[in-house]
Amino acid sequence: MTENKLWSFSLTIYQLDAVAPACLDLQEQCQIDVPLMLCVVFACIQGKAILEEDLTQLHNLASPWQSNIVRSLRRIRTQLKTGPQPAPNVVTEDLRNKVKATELAAEKIQLEMMQAWVSQLAAIDQADGLPALPAIIDIITRIVITSSKTEITQTQHDHIRVIAAAACQIKDHKTEIIQP
Repeated sequence: MTENKLWSFSLTIYQLDAVAPACLDLQEQCQIDVPLMLCVVFACIQGKAILEEDLTQLHNLASPWQSNIVRSLRRIRTQLKTGPQPAPNVVTEDLRNKVKATELAAEKIQLEMMQAWVSQLAAIDQADGLPALPAIIDIITRIVITSSKTEITQTQHDHIRVIAAAACQIKDHKTEIIQP
């Protein structure tokens, strides 16, 4: 497969201050698909036009893998934290770490699928430059609203702003992209 800039972007943004906890809280509280959200943010900072039908197409592309593989691995990893017996113990912690690595590998496969989606999107007119913070906040908010079953709380809005600000750091080249 060709170089996956989306994977590099995802690794980079996830390691920035407060991004991982923000993503995990949105995942837990709003049932968002973090790789899908990061894909849309990446597309946005790449200057791609993202229409509602594009989001539907992305969801249809990613959802089967996310639902059947990634979430299944996450559920197993989470169960190993507290039980059933003999978990948790030293032996099951080793297994949990292996499942965690497999879950990450499954997310990488999902990101590779979504990289092709980003590549086929039309570019927006960049006369005014790449999308700014409000546009990135808007696209993340659209993803969260679509996934969430309840109204977005102030804390979740704060998480969205943290992720969007981190994306702007990358967009403005204030943060170097990790090359795995």
